[in-house]
Parts: sequence; C-alpha cells; structure tokens
Amino acid sequence: MTTTVRLTVLTGPHKNHKYCFCGPAQCLIGRGADCYARFSGTPQDMSISRRHCQLEINPPFVRVQDLGSLNGTYINGKKVGPVDSKTVPDSPDSTRVENVLSNGDLLSIDGTTLRVDFVDCPAAGHGADGPPVWQPGETSKKDCPIAC
Repeated sequence: MTTTVRLTVLTGPHKNHKYCFCGPAQCLIGRGADCYARFSGTPQDMSISRRHCQLEINPPFVRVQDLGSLNGTYINGKKVGPVDSKTVPDSPDSTRVENVLSNGDLLSIDGTTLRVDFVDCPAAGHGADGPPVWQPGETSKKDCPIAC
C-alpha cells in the first residue's frame, strides 16, 4: 500500500472536488491558470489570490506556504506564518508545525476549505478489482476518483 494525500474541497463553489498525490509534488493553489488546484470562475473566487499558497507534498508529509496572499491561508482556523528557509528544515522531521499539515487538518483560503486526508491506496499498477489506481510514474490526480 502507498500513502496518498487527498485534498477534498468541503466549502465554497468547488465543493467535492478532490486532488490526490502519491509521491513528491508541488501543488500551487489559487485563481491563476498555472495553479494545479485552480479556484476560479465564480464571484466568490475573486478573494483568492492568483497564486495564493503552495503545498510541498511528499506523502505523508505536507507543508503549506502562503505566497503573500491578501487574505491569508489558515490551518484549522490559525493563520499560516511565512516559511523561513533558515529556520524550517527541508525534511518531514520538522519540529515546527505552523506550516505542516496533519491528517484531518482543514486548510482554508477565503471561503474555500479543504480537508487533508492521508489514505492507503494500492501502489501503481496494483488495482484491487479493476484498473490500477495509479499508473506507473503518476503522482497526482485532479478530480480524484480514488475512494481509498
């Protein structure tokens, strides 16, 4: 089994969209066309910055960095502080938790809230009853159909 990070949109106009990651990835979140998790198209989305925040993912490690958004990024209602590369080590063993997401945490950006779940899924090429969940070399899925 492989640990998969699943982000599920709980509130806002993009409710029920899911994003899954089974390997190292950077996930840019915002309104911009270059964002992997893009929240645009509705009036409510206008309060989200074009490049709002970025997730550094290496399952089960997830760290969020606010990218200077006007309205902030929040974990469980607490505003995320800036990541200082001099004080936050680049490893999952970081003792600083302000920017590190845990299983079940809520990540909020201006009326859009995502829940972070760490789930076990079959590894690439090993689907239980049907096609493989992950294709070899695949590390992320938008509108993720994974039920595990």
